[in-house]
Amino acid sequence: MDLTPFQIDVVRALLRSRIDGSSHYLMQDDLAGSIETPGKQAIADALGPVSEWFRAHGLPDVTAIVVPQDNADQKLMLPLDAAVERMGGRAAAQAEAARVRDFDWVHWRDS
Repeated sequence: MDLTPFQIDVVRALLRSRIDGSSHYLMQDDLAGSIETPGKQAIADALGPVSEWFRAHGLPDVTAIVVPQDNADQKLMLPLDAAVERMGGRAAAQAEAARVRDFDWVHWRDS
């Protein structure tokens, strides 16, 4: 699977967020701020192919923890609607977010 340079930057930023382990969720704005991006829509557009990359490599789908600010403001810790749909609904998205939180990213990186 080929990713664009921008999508690779998104993958790297998501992996850094997991290895740092600073938070269970990552706000979409924070993700955009961690890489050079033309805006939130670019992040939203990249998440589908990035999600496929994680699944193709047998890893938990880290896009499940990328939450838009509107959802965070409402204390609804769900990813973008497109991600919820891609994952098969709210319960599946929440289960995938739990897999992301529970996965040993540091051990994976070091292996």
